[in-house]
Amino acid sequence: MKNLLHSCLWLVLILTTTSLFAQDYNLQFRSSLEYPGQTLANICGYAQNGREYALLGASQGLQIVDVTNPDAPVNIVQIPGPNNLWKEIKTYGHYAYVTSEGGQGLQIVDLTNLPAADVVSHFYTGDGVIAGQLNRIHALHIDVKKGFLYAFGSGLYNGGAVVLDLNTDPYNPTFAGKFDQLGYVHDGYADNDTLYAGHIYTGTLSITDMSDKSNPVLLGTTQTPAKFTHNAWLLDDHKRILTTDEKVPSFVTSYDISNPADIKELDRVSTTLDGLSSIGHNTHVRNDWAITSWYTDGVTIVDAHKPDNLVQVARYDTWLQPFSGDLFEGCWGAYPFLPSGNIILSNIPVTGGAATGKLFVLTPTYVRACYLEGKITNGCTNTPLIGATIQINSSDANNTDFSKNNGEFKMGQVTPGNFTVTVSKAGFIAQTLNIALATAQVTPLNVTLQPESGFSVAGTVVETGTLQPIANAGVTLVGPSQMYQVQTNGNGQFNVNCVASGDYTVVTGLWGYKPGTATVSANGNITVQIPRGYYDDFLLDLGWTNTSTASSGDWVRGEPIGTVNNNDQSNPEEDVLTDGNDQCYITGNEGGGAGNDDVDNGSVTLKSPVMKLANYQDGILSFWYWFYNGGGNGGTPNDKLIVQAISNGQTTTVFTQTQSESAWRFSGDIHLKDFVPMSDNLQVQFITADDAPAHLVEGGVDIFQVVPTGFSSVRPDLVNDATLQISPNPSATEFAVRYAWPATEKITLEARNLLGQVVATQTLTGSTGNVQIGATWPQGVYLLSLRSETRQGTAVKVVKQ
Repeated sequence: MKNLLHSCLWLVLILTTTSLFAQDYNLQFRSSLEYPGQTLANICGYAQNGREYALLGASQGLQIVDVTNPDAPVNIVQIPGPNNLWKEIKTYGHYAYVTSEGGQGLQIVDLTNLPAADVVSHFYTGDGVIAGQLNRIHALHIDVKKGFLYAFGSGLYNGGAVVLDLNTDPYNPTFAGKFDQLGYVHDGYADNDTLYAGHIYTGTLSITDMSDKSNPVLLGTTQTPAKFTHNAWLLDDHKRILTTDEKVPSFVTSYDISNPADIKELDRVSTTLDGLSSIGHNTHVRNDWAITSWYTDGVTIVDAHKPDNLVQVARYDTWLQPFSGDLFEGCWGAYPFLPSGNIILSNIPVTGGAATGKLFVLTPTYVRACYLEGKITNGCTNTPLIGATIQINSSDANNTDFSKNNGEFKMGQVTPGNFTVTVSKAGFIAQTLNIALATAQVTPLNVTLQPESGFSVAGTVVETGTLQPIANAGVTLVGPSQMYQVQTNGNGQFNVNCVASGDYTVVTGLWGYKPGTATVSANGNITVQIPRGYYDDFLLDLGWTNTSTASSGDWVRGEPIGTVNNNDQSNPEEDVLTDGNDQCYITGNEGGGAGNDDVDNGSVTLKSPVMKLANYQDGILSFWYWFYNGGGNGGTPNDKLIVQAISNGQTTTVFTQTQSESAWRFSGDIHLKDFVPMSDNLQVQFITADDAPAHLVEGGVDIFQVVPTGFSSVRPDLVNDATLQISPNPSATEFAVRYAWPATEKITLEARNLLGQVVATQTLTGSTGNVQIGATWPQGVYLLSLRSETRQGTAVKVVKQ
């Protein structure tokens, strides 16, 4: 059942993906120029004295093109530089700054003399502590408000950001500081002394206060969808940001960063619904429209005025060649900030070994989207319907969406008017409804779908061997796209109505029993047997409790949301794979940055329900655990995960882990008898803490079990004058039992095999009497005893022939 629901929804998504309508729209082609023998990397623009220029990162050096007349661009000059594919350009004042993976440092070009071709430039390779050391640089960004340039992916500081001061003399920068706390930075966005860095190899966006260039303060991090974060760009309110991932699945993703310590994803959009056939490279924002270059798909404009509902409103395909299998051909960059509003674009490309870069000039029409938002409900259960398909019946791009876990959807298109929308899901009756869409307005749509043919499941949960009904047991039906949860009544019975068509796995459990399973696909009445034992893989809530003195990082049960610290997995991305579900207990699970919801400023304790083990000589404890300890405010990490056993008030540590590791680990067998007395009041607790000085601390627990061994027939609270008379013994049929108990209290006749497992129980009435037992038992030796809630009589051996 591992990630069953997610897998099914993903399959449905892929199978129902509709292609983009092929025509270009809301972007008008004006002109293009080709550069035979050269590739083009990123592109920038510049305006001066009423004229506009494209600054092209050509492989043989910066190419400057006059695009004042968008229909007739004119090459002015190419400034020699490293002969290399990778080039990035940004401007500050009347200077252009060019980086290259080909080395030679930062090229600085004085654009004052344009449109004349006598443009001067020189290379800066560092000063002060980095004098002569700045060589290759992958990318850059300039904080124009504060006058600092950030160089990314250089050979210094493990590829972290190198900060240069442009305030005194922009033509001759000076070294101001660095940001290397999270290692390599591929690209980034800097504004008002805040750096938004893309750590491509860890798939992380970080936000850092750079006010003190010698002591940056990390504010928060989050992982992007494909975990290959390429670039980022702020929306106009500076409370939301967009990112791209340079591998599939590739999306432009929006985040709420109003609290950098708690970054929340809002929405994601791609040129295709699944994000699998095209890679978004660079996104830029102009007036809350996102202009994004997509390698094999050209450029798109997305209306990001509603960051929680990103809608594509324009597209132009710059790469019309048949797909070669290379996802990195086509449009590298798109620059949308020229005063005219025209957009300039660069195609790499490299096809069959021949290089012909291409410049495009386009004129956009910026149009607001029409929005359709609502919720889909299961008409039978009145619960949210997950994975329903919502399709606007129009020719617009990306006109299909899917309801999320809460049943909600948000989508839209660029074309206003009257349309129909079809809402469907396998196993439900589809509905087609009329809608009216208006520009920049939200049309609400709430739909209830009725099952085509549902069924009902009734059942009983009983104890293995005794077949006694078990009250209050949890029952979960897990199907292809739906999950149902109920609880047994006092007679061990349960009913689930309105089950959508499909094959379901029924999982039952209760503390003190091992889980049992069955399968159903139609109306019926089933019986699920569960044996005694202490086991929990946390699919069901069996009653664990947590206490905390920490400010964050409490133990929670759920599907883990992974976090990363400096290339290390700090919070797990998934639970232990062998238990058949995706649930476990973890310390904090809000995602985002590694320091977002880890254990801080105190301890967190997870305690099991009570186990009754007085009848046994030992209980063998085992579990899988996660313990990560790193980062923090200096010094060697000094925290630990400890496991304690508690028996009749006596607490003893049975397991300690101080070594951090980004992996689930097995505890091995722990014999509880070596630490505490076996009792009917025994619990196990897991504790981890953030001790001074503070560090990152994450813990996890999965597949917990205690296996009782060595059944003891004599208890400390033995009732010596309780009697059992059994005949015949041995018996080939059943045993006639005469019993006597020296007090008036509720008593039970209990039968166990030689492994100590209960095979039968029978509630007795009165302090004396006669009963029959064992008619259906297989051949073997058994131990019969009388017991009350607190006392037990001497066991008597019987033999079934």
